[in-house]
Amino acid sequence: MNKNEKLFGLYRVFGYDYLFYTVIVFLYLTQTKCISVGEVMYIYAFYAVFSAIMQIPCNYLMEIIGLKKSMVLGNVFLIIHCLIYIFSPKFEFFVVAELFCAIGFCLKNISESPMLYSSLKRSGRQNYFGKIEGKTVSKFFYIEAITSCFVGVLFSVNNYIPIICTLISLIIALVISTKFNDVEIQREDEKQNLKHYFNGIKLVMKSKRVISIFLYVFVVTGLIEVIKVIQKESVVNLQVNSIQYSLIFALLTFCMGIGSSMQYRIEKYTKRKTLTVIGILISTLLVVLGLFMNVFDVSKFLVYSVIIILVIQNVLQGTYRISIKKYLNNFTTSKIRGKIFSIFYIFEGVGKAIILFLSGAIIDKIGSNYTAIIIGLIAFLLIIYVTEFMKKRLGRDPYEYDSDDIFGADIK
Repeated sequence: MNKNEKLFGLYRVFGYDYLFYTVIVFLYLTQTKCISVGEVMYIYAFYAVFSAIMQIPCNYLMEIIGLKKSMVLGNVFLIIHCLIYIFSPKFEFFVVAELFCAIGFCLKNISESPMLYSSLKRSGRQNYFGKIEGKTVSKFFYIEAITSCFVGVLFSVNNYIPIICTLISLIIALVISTKFNDVEIQREDEKQNLKHYFNGIKLVMKSKRVISIFLYVFVVTGLIEVIKVIQKESVVNLQVNSIQYSLIFALLTFCMGIGSSMQYRIEKYTKRKTLTVIGILISTLLVVLGLFMNVFDVSKFLVYSVIIILVIQNVLQGTYRISIKKYLNNFTTSKIRGKIFSIFYIFEGVGKAIILFLSGAIIDKIGSNYTAIIIGLIAFLLIIYVTEFMKKRLGRDPYEYDSDDIFGADIK
């Protein structure tokens, strides 16, 4: 086990996502900063737009400065984002903050997994990537679940305490990121030639295998972002207090960790149709959630039913995060891996933006319950179409792909 692999587990605990923040941010925005649910959707949508726009510039920057410096710089931008959230007085400032957040996560997303994969490949252990990635991600979710148990108490004491704790965790992640040994990535000879970079992007996009995954990502990732907001609004509508709210989402975060750690088992059980199963189930469950919240009054039956639905959704989300990156990493080479991830996050960002803007436009008019039904049905139909397109292009185990498959003929 090399130094990077040892550091990666600790780094992911503090640097994979925002600790203390995710569970309580909806209440922070709607109660502390008086932002409407629709405006929350718009804030997330602007983040998605910025993410899509910044993917190519960030990837180009990463090829120049390397993986380690990209990770460090990404954490710096997230710290700035957190500071703006603390001091922001109105909606427009939150939009600006999302630009810093988008740049930060763009740099981190295109550097962290490749850093682990390339480090493992140097010692011939790249086949362990899915297992190690899943283990480190699940560890973050378990830690987040623990912090979520008392974040509601902190919020009830002072609304700003949780986000200040988030800031501290980001500073720790920044310090750890400086300790990694940089990994040399295979670069194009004309790495500083932007035209050459775009030619590489065009070459990658000739693969229908890649396009089939990206179309899936476009729909499913946008759907997951809508689910995150509607889950929070649904729990609020169950008339719980901030402490009960945080405990419910602590459970859901723990379930996401279970989904990440059990990714291999779930993939084996679904017989190489993991992405199809995830897409169909989460869209169907969103429709069911909207129907239940619309039909039944608040009662123990509704509370338990909603929690069961949310638990299943979060297990699937945890599995999705690992499965999709496993596919992307294993039929690419280091020469084009950065470009693949760059295009992946562009599709992800555009999908999030379109679905979130659509949801934000209707949720303040017809409510979250009807929005869940409408968006869930639309997503279900799109996923059926996309999975049909994927059938002849995916389906093998990710490790059965080799480096030539990215440009090879489609499976007939």
